[in-house]
Amino acid sequence: MERWDPDIAALEMEDVEKNGLQVFRNYKKAFDKHASERFSRDIGSASFDLTSLDGILHLICSEDIRFLPTIVCSFADEQLEQMFKREIPETVPGGRESMLGGFGGLSRFSQRIQIAYAFGWMGEDILEELSKLRKIRNDASHSWDVNILREKIDILIDQKMQPVEKDLADGVRLPDRFWESLSKESTFRVRLVWLVGRCFYESRLFPQAVKLRLNPDQALYGEHKSGLLIDVADKCVSFTKRLISMDSDKNA
Repeated sequence: MERWDPDIAALEMEDVEKNGLQVFRNYKKAFDKHASERFSRDIGSASFDLTSLDGILHLICSEDIRFLPTIVCSFADEQLEQMFKREIPETVPGGRESMLGGFGGLSRFSQRIQIAYAFGWMGEDILEELSKLRKIRNDASHSWDVNILREKIDILIDQKMQPVEKDLADGVRLPDRFWESLSKESTFRVRLVWLVGRCFYESRLFPQAVKLRLNPDQALYGEHKSGLLIDVADKCVSFTKRLISMDSDKNA
């Protein structure tokens, strides 16, 4: 072949062996691309109710910042519970409900995060962010001092959360470098908007892609965008714009 991928080219093999590896890889890429396209088309024909997502986004924009860890964790916990209910067979020994309720292995939010992470049923970065938020929620439930809670939220924003807002500005749908003029509180809200948006989206489709042995990132975020991704992204963009506008009005 005239061209090999760099890692194949670097192998100490005969050209004919490199050719074989390259052909096999090209075939696999083409197969995965076709399967991801089909997956996206199938999603496009499905119907999804975005009412709950719309509700949580409104709360993120309006509620006191100190309540948001509890609110967002409750929403994410519900999304994970519904995901496991959809994906775990009812015929599992002992019954699916016994796993999700009472003292079952999936009865708590922390357990659901761990199992979703272990089985790769949602993006690791989302689950890690939810785990950080869960710890703040737990602190809130064991302390009456709201000032301490606010300090912990500040540490979360400044040192622990991923600054996803810096990846959102495209100069088209969202203003270039819009985060530079955001208050710390609004920055937190923007991060939560996109966190719950991805949690909502991936909890419905990530496990399906995994079960079909697709690359979930390619299937869910690749060239062929699903209708659900477009709808969720539109909502997240809309609420991000709302937060930018609210912050601007406060500073006017």
